[in-house]
Amino acid sequence: MENCIIVGGGISGLFSAIIAKEHCDNVTVIESSPHCGGLLRSWKNDDGVIFDLGTHIPFETQNDAINRILFKGMYDNPDLWTTMKTTKVSNYFMGKHYGISQFIPLQYLTEENYKNALVEILSAPGMEMDQALNFEEYSLATYGQTITYEIFKPLLKKIQNAELNELHPSVHSFFSLNRFIPGDAKLCQELKKSAVYDAKLAFATFNEGVSASSRFYPKARGIELWVKQLVQQAEDKGVVFKTSAQIKNLQQSGMQVCAVELNDEEILPCDHLIWSIPPIVAIKQLNIPYQGITPKFCPTSLHHLVFDQPFIDKNYYSNIHDWNCQSFRLTMYPNMDSGEASAPYSCTVEVLCSVLKDKEQLKSIIVEELKTIGYVNQNALVLSYDVIDVPFGFPQFTTGFVAEKNKQIDLLNEEISNITLIGKASKDQFFIAGVLQETYDVLNQLFN
Repeated sequence: MENCIIVGGGISGLFSAIIAKEHCDNVTVIESSPHCGGLLRSWKNDDGVIFDLGTHIPFETQNDAINRILFKGMYDNPDLWTTMKTTKVSNYFMGKHYGISQFIPLQYLTEENYKNALVEILSAPGMEMDQALNFEEYSLATYGQTITYEIFKPLLKKIQNAELNELHPSVHSFFSLNRFIPGDAKLCQELKKSAVYDAKLAFATFNEGVSASSRFYPKARGIELWVKQLVQQAEDKGVVFKTSAQIKNLQQSGMQVCAVELNDEEILPCDHLIWSIPPIVAIKQLNIPYQGITPKFCPTSLHHLVFDQPFIDKNYYSNIHDWNCQSFRLTMYPNMDSGEASAPYSCTVEVLCSVLKDKEQLKSIIVEELKTIGYVNQNALVLSYDVIDVPFGFPQFTTGFVAEKNKQIDLLNEEISNITLIGKASKDQFFIAGVLQETYDVLNQLFN
């Protein structure tokens, strides 16, 4: 194959470019932003402190061929990366801090709700996810009434601003809400021996049931290093990058895209098009008649703080599963350093769907939450504070959103024969590991 065009310079687009260059004479990545990486970006404040746009800790897959591409920079430059064998995560739920797992401990519920939740989750008949009409139906069949209405209902209202019967059956997976801790360590170990319970119950600590895969984070902080190394790997192979580039037109010949015209009038010949951004963009560029539903997004704000003292919580990040808190997730960068955490004591707090518009009020609430919850010492001082708004952050993952996306994907595949849809244009995969495995399989089939 002579000319392969890849639209989107996120992780799936970069991964595709490296694979495609093994089989194509010319590979070009088109990215509308000035830099590749999508949300795998870092931001530096006026003092030179680096923050990420969210929590990103790359970890090895079960596929060595994929690992050799994704983690080449880590393997070749171990001096730049901290390697971790365990992802240390905590969570906060029902006014209590659980410091040894990201999963919700059911024993933090009231005594009555705990007993009911335990009985219900163990006796729930279960349901295949693709058989459920919505998340409420799936949750009732899988977890029972208490977890559905006492945990999922208020928590998903906080982070998705939607009702359970509006949400897709898989929505909880995105927020590490697919498993629950049923009790002490021994109870967890015994119950997880059952294949029926294993998928919905967690071990009591993050040290149990750990895969042998390595996790990585830059020693100098800033996940953007990963993106830079992938871009460099692609460029070394001869991949061409067009950043800050807008597509003006997708030129067709029959059922194929034969060329991509950019806004600067440059025309790139195309034998195969790999599309890794939302499919609706391609539909519009191809002038395919289509009427759809506009997706709703959860407004996201990223609050970057630097304190004058180390964090009390020594984990890498924490999920704040308390619906009375504005904070959703806290990333504590110094805790990912090898050895003892050192200044700057920086962190990022993610807030989803907040109704508070006053930034100073929200800042005060977040700082107070971190101290009250027990992540930061009461007398710690805030040395710097910055906020970044992401209006089109995480979508409301409703049944309508998923159905609309699948409809668009089907339409593109019917209209265009030389297009491969991956990443944000994938129908079946939403998580990075799944997306990359799917991309690897699809491209190997295509080129071989």
